[in-house]
Amino acid sequence: MESDETEMRETVRELAEALETMLNLIRADALPTTPEAHGLMHKAMAFLDEASHRITAPDGPGEILPLAAALNRLILSGREQIIDDAIAASPVPDHPDM
Repeated sequence: MESDETEMRETVRELAEALETMLNLIRADALPTTPEAHGLMHKAMAFLDEASHRITAPDGPGEILPLAAALNRLILSGREQIIDDAIAASPVPDHPDM
């Protein structure tokens, strides 16, 4: 296995771990989420389910990078939506006028 392929496989594993962490936070209700955030996470999970075989046993060279890039975009979208939801649900700071 070439070093580039080894690096890409590790990247995909890291992305999957990040997705799992975000999903566990959602399941534990640790962060407020909206239907948009849930939709993005479901989309990312479905993509990961569909692509998992191609990630672990690619048909040819160059197949892993586009999958990892697409998964990364989905995860980033979900993460950003979760952060936006958390910020929107946070109380306004109670600072005296300056």
